[in-house]
Amino acid sequence: MGRKANIDNLIRDAKRADERIADIEKMLKTAKDDSASAWDKVAVRKNELEQENNNGLAKEIKAVFGDDISAAELKRQLEELLLIDEVREYIESERWKRKADDYNNADAADDNISC
Repeated sequence: MGRKANIDNLIRDAKRADERIADIEKMLKTAKDDSASAWDKVAVRKNELEQENNNGLAKEIKAVFGDDISAAELKRQLEELLLIDEVREYIESERWKRKADDYNNADAADDNISC
């Protein structure tokens, strides 16, 4: 028959296990806080990139339509342009070209990753 475990050793082992649980819970809380902070930074950067994109669009709109164009006037002029079949067809073809380029670039990136 095997030896019976010493109660002091069992208590010591149980305390160590409790300490490990407390340490792991602290590490988990730290990791969750770090993750939340990282996602906050991602959201801030996405907003900055969107703002930069919007600023670029505004600059181009002002260059083409003038500095003093209002949102309503821009919308009206764009709607008039879209009534022209050739313009609408050109926009659609460019949209499809852009989507195809994005798709091909994504495939190329996937090929590079798998090498």
